[in-house]
Amino acid sequence: MMHKGSLIINENGGYADLHMHTNLSDGTLSVEELLVLCKKKGLRCISITDHDNLDSYNIALEPAKAIGLEILPGIEISAVWQGKDIHILGYFCDPTNLALNMELSDFAKQRVTRAKAIIKKLNGLGIDITFEKVSSYCKGKIIGRPHIATALVEEEYISNFAEAFTKYLGDGCVAFVEKKGLNPQQTIRLIENAGGIAVLAHPYKSGLSDQLVEDMVEWGIQGIETYSPAQKGAVGRKYKDMATRFGLVGTGGSDFHAENGTYPPGCMKMPYSVVRELRERRERSRAEWY
Repeated sequence: MMHKGSLIINENGGYADLHMHTNLSDGTLSVEELLVLCKKKGLRCISITDHDNLDSYNIALEPAKAIGLEILPGIEISAVWQGKDIHILGYFCDPTNLALNMELSDFAKQRVTRAKAIIKKLNGLGIDITFEKVSSYCKGKIIGRPHIATALVEEEYISNFAEAFTKYLGDGCVAFVEKKGLNPQQTIRLIENAGGIAVLAHPYKSGLSDQLVEDMVEWGIQGIETYSPAQKGAVGRKYKDMATRFGLVGTGGSDFHAENGTYPPGCMKMPYSVVRELRERRERSRAEWY
């Protein structure tokens, strides 16, 4: 706590949300719209963690500053391990890092290839949608299954977004196409080499075994989401205990995607002290690297 005249400022006061998405990946709001919403929710600090791209950070810097909202650079990368998607968050990555940007460019190309393969399967099932139609719902350069789901809803092949995944697009469904990508070790190293801190996203939602989480610690993960809508009650306490046991930063957020969704920005009430802990971990890591 520090004093400024008669005003007492709590350095750890306020809330943070370090896991959110915009329409630059699979969210529905623009960067500017999300910033305004986060300010209305009373947040002190946020990170926009769009899938496989860092584009939101430079867009957000000035408008965030103008409304008094602190923002950390963030990204969510989908690693692949034994056919399973493992989502790894990267904080403080250098947006100009060449190796990172080369990989992200490859990821974008792989997403296009995968989307076209899914659409081909859907066409074979008598569903007449095109890649051009799907890509019209993509506001950034990262196309994914949510954009295909949106096309299926808009063309009235299904009644709602969730049905797209349970009937066609989810793991093991008739139009599912396995994702290709880096393994978790490579992803963690990619984030580290870009000056970032790697954090394991929503392990419970991803269906990760405790052993795999322990393996991730061995591979260099430095944080784990403990504040997550999918991890409440006993499940949340379990991951907080794991964070303590393995010396990880317990981070988290709403995993916000849409304004009419169940979990709005700030819903997890994560204290700002987590941001300070994450910054301290980054500084220690930088000291070790150099």
